[in-house]
Amino acid sequence: MKTKSTTQVNYGLVAAVLVAALVMLLLFVPRTNAAALAQVLVRFDRMKVSTATTGTVCANPTTVATEADVKVTFPTGYTVSSTAGNWTVNTTNTAWPSGAAAWPGINTATTASGQDVTFPSSDLTVGTLYCFNWTNSAALTVKAGATSSNLGVVTTEATGPSTIDSAQYATASIADDQIVVTATVPQAFSFALSGNTDALGTLSTGSISSSPTPRTATVNTNAKNGWLVWAKDSNTGLNSATASATIASTTPGTNSTLSAGTAGYNTGVTQTQAGGTGTVTVATPFVGGVSGKGGGLDTSFRTLASSNGTADTAVLTLTNNATIAATTPAATDYTDTITVVGAGLF
Repeated sequence: MKTKSTTQVNYGLVAAVLVAALVMLLLFVPRTNAAALAQVLVRFDRMKVSTATTGTVCANPTTVATEADVKVTFPTGYTVSSTAGNWTVNTTNTAWPSGAAAWPGINTATTASGQDVTFPSSDLTVGTLYCFNWTNSAALTVKAGATSSNLGVVTTEATGPSTIDSAQYATASIADDQIVVTATVPQAFSFALSGNTDALGTLSTGSISSSPTPRTATVNTNAKNGWLVWAKDSNTGLNSATASATIASTTPGTNSTLSAGTAGYNTGVTQTQAGGTGTVTVATPFVGGVSGKGGGLDTSFRTLASSNGTADTAVLTLTNNATIAATTPAATDYTDTITVVGAGLF
């Protein structure tokens, strides 16, 4: 009977050892496998078809490794600029998801080819959601068709490059992403007098008689160009039918200050305003605020005051003043009717 040679036995032993060593190597040498990003988001600031847009990229790493860049793959059909310099970035928080942090080391893209754009990155911390924005709308244009579930990928990479973490995202392109809101604000104007009588009482040569309770005209309006108030009277003065006499309005169209003992009659105006865009101006002839100071009215409308904008409770205070001379005929029926109107300049 023949036996195996020593040489054959040695070759078999060596082969067995090599196989065992290979198995051990495969079992115990560490292997690196790409993991999925814990979170990923790509927001397009415009989703309207065929529209150039800026946007935001966010990712939350899973694998402990040293990132060197991040590659963003945009959906098929989106026009991706191949000029890396168009892919400028910033880390301004533009309503990012809650808790997101600025992406460290992010900068203008280093490469842009096909649908892939690669940006430099510093090392990321597992469990943190990082975001950055691309800021030049010339970099990307939304696809021409309105479709749902347009797929892309975000990949973090180590030097090499080699994939660390990767995840798919989905977006949509729509016919129009804007809502045009319209509204109408109607013209508004209100005008009110505080009363319709003004009893000056018994006149005296020794003093100026003024309205004991001056009447007011109040304007509220949203007329952007302003408003005006006018007045006229029925007699160009205080007229007495029984005495056939008139205490004449003092120089209508000019400002005057009455003097005790000299017959005269005028209206002084002052103003206040709670709010509005307009500045209220009392017409020069009717500026009041001093006893007996004002302007005479006649039977033609004269501007008392005006404004160049809207009014919230603009109030004109109208003070009527009268004086008499020693020769002014006596009577109890001296009267005048003043008509006061206003209008907005819309």
